[in-house]
Amino acid sequence: MKEFTTNEDLQNEQNKNEFEKPPIFGTWKTFYSVVLGELVVLIVLFYVFGEYFGG
Repeated sequence: MKEFTTNEDLQNEQNKNEFEKPPIFGTWKTFYSVVLGELVVLIVLFYVFGEYFGG
């Protein structure tokens, strides 16, 4: 385990580790894939609703 000389070094290491993984899902690739998939689904749903209810 690393030894830290100052409190700032320890805090920097904790901040680095905090941002290495996404808050949910295993990897950032999976996280962004889900976000893009949701965007595509919403675009298709809005198109379908617009065609159906827009006349």
